[in-house]
Amino acid sequence: MKVNRHFSLTFVFGFPAVIAAMLLSLIAKNHFDSVEKDISNEFQRIEEVFKRTTKIVTALDYSFSNYYKSGNPLFLDHNKQVVDGLCQIWPIDSLLLAEGKTTDIPSVDIDYMLVGEESLCTETSSTYKSASEKIALAPILSFLSQLDEYHDGVHFIDKRGYVISSPEDFAKGLGKELLSTIKSRPYWQKTANNPDLLTLSGPAYRFDSLDHMISMTIPVFHKGEHQGMLSVDIDAGKLLAIANEHLAGRIDIIDTTLTSPRDSAAFYHKIELEGVASHHAMYYELNLIDEARHFFVYEKDSLIVAIIVYLFSVTIFFYVNSNIERGYFKDLAAKDPMTGLLNRRGLEAFWRSVEHDQLFALTVFDIDDFKSINDTFGHDKGDDVIRYMSRQISNSIRSSDVAARFGGEEFVVYLKGDDRETLIRTLQRVKSAVCSKSEDIIPNGFTVSGGVCIVETEQSKLNFEEIFKYADEKLYVAKTTGKDRIEF
Repeated sequence: MKVNRHFSLTFVFGFPAVIAAMLLSLIAKNHFDSVEKDISNEFQRIEEVFKRTTKIVTALDYSFSNYYKSGNPLFLDHNKQVVDGLCQIWPIDSLLLAEGKTTDIPSVDIDYMLVGEESLCTETSSTYKSASEKIALAPILSFLSQLDEYHDGVHFIDKRGYVISSPEDFAKGLGKELLSTIKSRPYWQKTANNPDLLTLSGPAYRFDSLDHMISMTIPVFHKGEHQGMLSVDIDAGKLLAIANEHLAGRIDIIDTTLTSPRDSAAFYHKIELEGVASHHAMYYELNLIDEARHFFVYEKDSLIVAIIVYLFSVTIFFYVNSNIERGYFKDLAAKDPMTGLLNRRGLEAFWRSVEHDQLFALTVFDIDDFKSINDTFGHDKGDDVIRYMSRQISNSIRSSDVAARFGGEEFVVYLKGDDRETLIRTLQRVKSAVCSKSEDIIPNGFTVSGGVCIVETEQSKLNFEEIFKYADEKLYVAKTTGKDRIEF
C-alpha cells in the first residue's frame, strides 16, 4: 500500500494564508468600491444642491427682470430706521398673507431686510423709487431662502448700492464701508463678466462670521439695462459635511484658478454645470491612517470571518496530517520493511477484517537451503533472493489475494477460489514463477517448498493460528520429503 506524503508545515500555514490573503484582498476591494461609491454619491449630492440653486437663481432672475410695481408706496407696511448712516427697512408683519385671505389658510413666514444709504429712507429719492419697484419681490426671496437646507441666504444687490436680503441677519451685519465697496468685490466682478451665465464663487469667508460660503450669482437686466446682482449663498460647511459615517476623510471644493488640490487629494472631480461659469472642482481628502482605522472598524465582521477561515483551514490540515501520519505508522507496523509485504501482524489484521465465506487456501512458502545461500553468496545476495521472491509472488496472485513475509525466508499466501483444483493450479504457478527465473539472482537458482491448508466454507470458523499451524506442518512434510514441492 502506498503511503501519501503528509503536508509540510510550510503548506499547512502557507496555503491557508494564501486563501486568507485572497479573502482580505476581496474584502479590501469591496470596501474600496463601497468607499468610491459613497464618495460618488456625496459628489452627486453636492452637484444636486448646485443644480437646485441654479433653478432658484434663474427663477429669481426672471422675476426681477420682468416684474416691477412702480410708484406703489409699499413701504407703508414696513418699518424703517437709520443706523450708523444706513437705512434699514423690514416688514411690519412677519407672516405674509394675500389680501382678502383669512388666517385659516397657511401663511408664509417672511424674513428679509433692505439696507442702503440713508437716502433709501427718503420717499422722494431715486433710490427709494427703485427699491419700491422691487420690494414686492422681497417675500419671494424670503420664501426661496427657506426651500433648501443648505441655503444660508438670498440677496439682491442693486447697482444703486442697496441690498435686499433674506434672512435679515445678513443685511444687519452690513456696514457703510462694506456696502460702498461691494461692487469692487471679486464675486461682483466675476458675475458682471458673465452676463449670460450664472457664476459660481467661493468658498470664501462670510464678511460677518468665520463661516465658509459658496455663492451662485447672476446679473439682473431690465430692458437691456443692468439692474444689479442676485446671489444665493450656500453654507459650505453644511454642504461639505459628510453624512455617510463610512467615509473617514472630508470633501473639499476649490476654485482651481486660486487654489491647487492638496497632496492628499483623491477622486478629483471637476464641477461642470450647464449654464454656470465655474472653475471649481471637488475632491476627497484621503488620510491613510483614518482610512485604515475605518476599514478595520466597518469590516471587522468580514475580517473575523477571514481569520476564522484561516484558523479552521490550518486546523483541518493539521488534522489531515495527523490522520495520514497515524495511517502511515499503522501501515508501517503492518509491513515488512524489506519487501513491502505484510508482516505477521499485518496478515492477522487482514484475517480479522475479511469474511471467510468461500473456499480459501493458506500457504506457507519457504526457500530451500536458504542458510547455504547466505553462507555461499553472502547476506546481501540473500536479501536479493528474498526481495526477488516477494516480487514474483506479488506478480503471480490477484489483487484480492494477500502475501506476507513472516521473517527470514518464510512467506505466507492467502488465496480465495471457487474450487480446490483452481487453488492448486494457482499455487503451482506461484512456485513455478519463483523457481523458473531464480537463476537470474544466483547461479544455478534455488527452489522453494510449501505447505497448504485448504479450508472449506463450513470450516471457516477455525482461527488463524489453527490454520497456520496446519499449513506449517504441511511445509515440514514437504521439507522432509525431498523439498522443491508443495504439500497439500
